[in-house]
Amino acid sequence: MTRGQVGRRMVPSYLATGGCGIPTRNTLQGLTALYATGVPPGPDHSPGHQRLLSLLENGALSVAETAAYLDIPVGVCKVLATQLIDDGQLRAEGPSQAAPGAAAPATKELLERVKSGLLALKD
Repeated sequence: MTRGQVGRRMVPSYLATGGCGIPTRNTLQGLTALYATGVPPGPDHSPGHQRLLSLLENGALSVAETAAYLDIPVGVCKVLATQLIDDGQLRAEGPSQAAPGAAAPATKELLERVKSGLLALKD
């Protein structure tokens, strides 16, 4: 394959998980935030695990963002992440567990005010 052509991967994505096709927990969603704990990877971790950990060294990313940066399917990212969570290298927080200082969910009143403001701009 020449440079610039889009095609199949040379190595199937499922090999990144060491042949494991099912996450060890089903609690990860696309918006689940992943945080590196600082525990170094073990010798049995694959290059996929190591790439995921190095990506999260600079801060948290969602499962979907992590998969996009690593150019792997979200399902593969979930398997890798759950393996790292089980080993103590990652921590996961659901989308409802917002970071300190994060904005509260929008109220109906706020959304109505935004809608009114946008409609006023239209005129």
